[in-house]
Amino acid sequence: MNRFSVWGPAAAWAAVLFLLSAVPDLRAGFGIPYGDKLGHLALYGVLGSALAWGRNRAPEVIPHVLLLALGALYGISDEFHQMYVPGRHPDFVDWIADVVGLSIGYGTMLAVLGRLQYAKEVKGSLQ
Repeated sequence: MNRFSVWGPAAAWAAVLFLLSAVPDLRAGFGIPYGDKLGHLALYGVLGSALAWGRNRAPEVIPHVLLLALGALYGISDEFHQMYVPGRHPDFVDWIADVVGLSIGYGTMLAVLGRLQYAKEVKGSLQ
């Protein structure tokens, strides 16, 4: 597999996050209590899933902690970026929601991919 098919989804989603972060005066949350935090959780859950997808497809073994740290650092950079966007501001609790979402997405995707691999192996052994 080429690097684009392995890491392209994570890079593309990071670009989406950057573009969303650049929207001035974004009113997230839709009036739901803690809706903006749930948004951060969901958006970074997708990033975590994409990073786990890449790890699963990469020819080399990349430590989980390294990918999670990269995702968390991206979240910090996202909050830093918001300092320069009108009507936006960095928020430590947003970053915590980012990291929690990242971890949930990453772990969930690894579990799904592991289950799919297990099912494939069982099916192969029955033939």
